[in-house]
Amino acid sequence: MRDDWEQRVDEVAAGAICPIPECGGIGIAFRPKYAGRSGNVESWWFTCPNCGTDFTAPDHQLVFQSVPKDWLLAGIQAA
Repeated sequence: MRDDWEQRVDEVAAGAICPIPECGGIGIAFRPKYAGRSGNVESWWFTCPNCGTDFTAPDHQLVFQSVPKDWLLAGIQAA
């Protein structure tokens, strides 16, 4: 992994747990690297892959944050 990855990445990802009881899915969302860093705290918008629920989560409720999109898609293959 290169040390300068933060300088080369335009889009980041975050994950949050679905708020629907008994679901437990983790939604993943992408947005531009600097969105919400100008002093405004913005919530992330997610869609649960298990139940399809759309939900929001503020930064303090995220499971992970600021992961380059390429990290999440590197090993995905379509069948």
